[in-house]
Amino acid sequence: MPPSKLHRATVLHHRPAGRGFYRLVLQAPALASVSVPGHFVMLRVSENLDPLLARPFGISSIIAKRSLELYYRVVGRGTTLLTAVEKGSILSVIGPLGNGFPAPAKGATPLLIAGGSGFPPLLYFAARYGKQSRLFAGSRDKECLPPMSAMKDFRSRVKAIHYATEDGSRGTCGFVTDSLAEYLSGRAHDGRPVIYACGPHAMLAAVSRLAAEHAVPCYVSLEERMACGLGVCMGCSVAMKAGGYKRVCKEGPVFDSREVEWTVKLR
Repeated sequence: MPPSKLHRATVLHHRPAGRGFYRLVLQAPALASVSVPGHFVMLRVSENLDPLLARPFGISSIIAKRSLELYYRVVGRGTTLLTAVEKGSILSVIGPLGNGFPAPAKGATPLLIAGGSGFPPLLYFAARYGKQSRLFAGSRDKECLPPMSAMKDFRSRVKAIHYATEDGSRGTCGFVTDSLAEYLSGRAHDGRPVIYACGPHAMLAAVSRLAAEHAVPCYVSLEERMACGLGVCMGCSVAMKAGGYKRVCKEGPVFDSREVEWTVKLR
């Protein structure tokens, strides 16, 4: 795991991406060159002390080994302030943070399960390992799926995309786990499946149960509120089946799904 450092990043691109998302590209060569799929960064949305805390963002791509691509949805005051940042601005970024996804074994078929806003780390994974991957993208409705620019990149990186929306407006009518269960039960596996998932707690818990039922390895990237991102405040700790807690920002955000005590909900 490369050491985390404070970087001064230049905003190269920052525009609405559709479906309530923004796409932000930051030039930070020293950071981009050591990042791997699953890493995240803590980004100060303003150079002022208000808001005081930085915000966590999953890395969705590395561009030319010099820049980081981030997608975010406006969900609160911090991301609302971030929307006002203009091209050419300088932002403080700490990273890379976290442990990253393990690389798939030769001959494996990665199944990428993206729920809601949980697609960015999987988009980065697809850039590196996507040739044999299948994406399962789920949301409440088609307007809550990843933005078109992200889906365009997914289509160029993975071999197949399975959609699921709760209202049936795109793909299977139901949860993304319904689509995954159908695929796993069909046993039409083109290789040995291994699951990589990111999304809401309930979805990840359901994916973990499916993986156990079908004896499929499963790695989950946990979404959790963070204060420091450095493992000091313990605010992002999650319960483990073996007992005790682990920090999402330090020991995670990626865990073997069998390790997590899913009955204890993330805060």
